Amino acid sequence: MDAFEELVAGLLRREGYWTHQSYKVVLSKQDKVSIGKPSLPRIEIDILGYKASSNTLLWVECKSYLDSGGVSLSNFDAENGRYKVFANKELRSVATKQLISQATKSGLALGQPKVEYWLVAGHIAPQSQSGLQERFDTEGWKLRTDEWIVSHLKAMAGDAYEDDVAMIVAKLSRTV
Repeated sequence: MDAFEELVAGLLRREGYWTHQSYKVVLSKQDKVSIGKPSLPRIEIDILGYKASSNTLLWVECKSYLDSGGVSLSNFDAENGRYKVFANKELRSVATKQLISQATKSGLALGQPKVEYWLVAGHIAPQSQSGLQERFDTEGWKLRTDEWIVSHLKAMAGDAYEDDVAMIVAKLSRTV
């Protein structure tokens, strides 16, 4: 279990999403060959979210980077991008098709859900902030920053207590 992912999952649950951490998307050998990556391991989604009322699946990548330089725009380059679902359009297309198939066959989602791609970052490199937001806006993805996390925790602080990591952080943060 990753603490940052657990915190983000708690915030998503408060917004009405069911969450599944470390969800594996299994591509067939044929799929891997078609995208030129025959030895690609299973794709792991940090958090898979689902909201039945809008039939929306969330593909959420979580990067805390709290004590580092932060998430950099260069990590989203098509050639050398670290975040493959964002950097590689062909991989994203094939993996999304398989995700929808897996999620609907297993009963995690209703037929033909809409898929949204989110990055939740605890820290973004200062020189990458505007470029990263622009890239996400252009692609139709959602970028959630530390400001999103803090605002949700503040809003959550007045709610009734639940035994949930996000709730505990929210309750403790109001005392600081």
